[in-house]
Amino acid sequence: MTREGAWTCAARHDRGVMKTRTAGGALERALDFQRATLELVTDRVVAIDQGWLVREPSLPLVWSANHVRISRPLAFAEALELAEAHLADLPYRQLMIEHEATGRRLERSFAEQRWEVDREVVMQLSAPPDRDVDLSAVVEADEQAVMGLMRRWIGEDETIELTPDGLDQVVEFTRRVARSRSARLFGMQAERGGLAAITMLYSDGVVAQVEDVYTVPEERRRGHARALVTRAAEAARAAGHEFVFIIADADDWPQQLYRRVGFEPIGRTWALHRGD
Repeated sequence: MTREGAWTCAARHDRGVMKTRTAGGALERALDFQRATLELVTDRVVAIDQGWLVREPSLPLVWSANHVRISRPLAFAEALELAEAHLADLPYRQLMIEHEATGRRLERSFAEQRWEVDREVVMQLSAPPDRDVDLSAVVEADEQAVMGLMRRWIGEDETIELTPDGLDQVVEFTRRVARSRSARLFGMQAERGGLAAITMLYSDGVVAQVEDVYTVPEERRRGHARALVTRAAEAARAAGHEFVFIIADADDWPQQLYRRVGFEPIGRTWALHRGD
């Protein structure tokens, strides 16, 4: 069977599965995977009435390791109270809203109070890519090289304003997640040596997540991201994963690339941040 034929059969299978699973159910499956990942790498993932509390004392400057996840309807004042009740010892407040109707209803209120509001779209792999891509340049990358590029990527983000210690903590958190999920690390070699681009494929054997797609600025517009995401998606299929997802910024262009690779939106979440 050709690669295109294999993709077509897999896509038909996915469509058959989706007939018995609502989009909301697919979104919950992705969220369950994320919560399970946090349980592997943080000290506490505790159920609370409104959702989940996530804390990791050894990485206090990592927002992803210290936040409240909201999975039920609630009012804006309640969300603020949750942040203060559970995160008062931190120099920031971080909320993740998993309940889509609540996120849509509250995002303006958070923005008006000068919180940073990031909308994320969760996308499921459900179709073949729109065209064949040369994957011969994609390599299995070394962890040290990948984490080096992660450090560069995070350091480029002026909105985060991390101290050197904070940057170390974020890279360490990424390393812990990759190891806990037996991640396959993919890269594209730069013309002058080293890596030009990276992505990771997390797995629990049944569900897989494509994560951390990054290309260095001087190597962009060369198709590296498409090749990497396509390769990761193919690897997930070949390993027999029945559900594969990726998360994109809902207000940025990569989601369009992921659509061309075969991912379709299944829901939205919100990341809300306020520094002191």
